Amino acid sequence: MKKAGDAAKKTRKPVKAKKAVKAKTVKAKTVTTKKAVAAKKTTSAKKTVKAKKTVNRIPIKTVDLKIASHKGLFDEGCYGSQCQDECCGWGCDIDLATIKLITKHRDKVEALTGAKIEDCFKTPLKQDNDYIGGAYRETAVRKSDKLCCFHLKGSKGCSLFYLWIKEKLPKRIVPTICRTYPVTWHRGKLFADLPLKKNCKAKEKTPKGVKVASLFETQKKELKALFDIPKKEWKKLEDANKAK
Repeated sequence: MKKAGDAAKKTRKPVKAKKAVKAKTVKAKTVTTKKAVAAKKTTSAKKTVKAKKTVNRIPIKTVDLKIASHKGLFDEGCYGSQCQDECCGWGCDIDLATIKLITKHRDKVEALTGAKIEDCFKTPLKQDNDYIGGAYRETAVRKSDKLCCFHLKGSKGCSLFYLWIKEKLPKRIVPTICRTYPVTWHRGKLFADLPLKKNCKAKEKTPKGVKVASLFETQKKELKALFDIPKKEWKKLEDANKAK
């Protein structure tokens, strides 16, 4: 009887084992399915966030207070300066939002520069969230006069500034770096691009007793429009500007 009972026990054990295994398998499948669904949702969410991400203003973390103490250029950028456009010899980085406008008005731009839009760039489009629109291209420099290819041909000044001021096209057609010069930025830091070229108006000597606006004052409107500056950093600039 004992053997019979033992045999019965042995007979029942495999059945239990099979059920346990089966149950475990079902549970594992359920967990795997849940994980797959969760992973799918996460991936889908990530794709949605990435697709919606647009750089409308450049994020800034810290500011250089020299912006508030250095002599300013003048309101609305370089267009009215009496210098020889020396800084245009570097060329510039043009953000994606500006490239789109330039392309839209290519006939007007090409008429002023004497060159096709495609020939005014030396690099392909590069993805970079340090620029409005999330990408940029570097401009080429003309061999004939050693100036940026978007500079007016045979005349002083930039074709893009000209189209904004004279033709009343959107200000966005002027590259960010040119609108705020000599204030510039890099990876979250806003600062004055020093030393300046020798003929830059912001480097001219100030007559004794004459109060001159700072870079912060002359470029303030552009800084607000183009950069996402933390309130505490903006206040630092305001306080430094009052103390100068």
